[in-house]
Amino acid sequence: MPLTKGNQDIYTHLAVIYDEVMREIDYEDWADYIDALIQKHHPEAVSVLELACGTGSLAISLDELDCYEITASDYSEEMLEIARSKTALSDSTIEWKRIDFFNIPDDTRYDVVFMLFDSINYARDLSSVTSVLAQVKRVLREGGLCIFDFTTPQHSSKHAELMNDSGVTPDNYRFVRVSRYLEAEGNHYNEFVIEKLSDDKQSVLERKREVHVQKTYTLAQIRQAVQKSGLTEVAAYDDLDIIPATDASDRVTMVVR
Repeated sequence: MPLTKGNQDIYTHLAVIYDEVMREIDYEDWADYIDALIQKHHPEAVSVLELACGTGSLAISLDELDCYEITASDYSEEMLEIARSKTALSDSTIEWKRIDFFNIPDDTRYDVVFMLFDSINYARDLSSVTSVLAQVKRVLREGGLCIFDFTTPQHSSKHAELMNDSGVTPDNYRFVRVSRYLEAEGNHYNEFVIEKLSDDKQSVLERKREVHVQKTYTLAQIRQAVQKSGLTEVAAYDDLDIIPATDASDRVTMVVR
């Protein structure tokens, strides 16, 4: 996930609880979906770049399909450290890189670039979305695909309060997540309080706080950004499906080239 453009401190302290926060995600299903989109729209693809890979679970699941040469990237070194540890004792060939998707190095070209879990919503206005997509366009090979998803205002209106959460990780980090959506400004806020507990869990050794701000976008707005970036829409799908997205979709997966 990006740490710039107004989100300078995020995913620093959150890395230690990220897998617990994302515990309900079926990464194998997500990997199968990405694979299905690639096979549908660019079956010759080999080289793949994931932006905002977090702790690497999706890249690892995609790597298990043994179909692609995968580079997985994130801006957060803390996230990447955990991702690398997951493959340290395996025969995985994933290349882990530190990349800020607001400033993607253009020394390598890829057949597919993807970023999921509403990472693009961290771009706080449409000009920033356009900039991210233009960065992606620069590193795509001819005919290459970009796949990304985003959440819409109706998603946050429906689900913001349901995202309130708490938990404790196996290594004694306790967290509370408070989620709220301010419709008037179109921003979804997630505040995390993260505490390191003693071994007996009776005292707090350290407390950190992170506030994440994501901008919600309509399908029409994202289509505008795609056009301005120089990319062309191939498809817009409803959530993790192959049916067309509509203005009523809560989450949209875009395929562009």
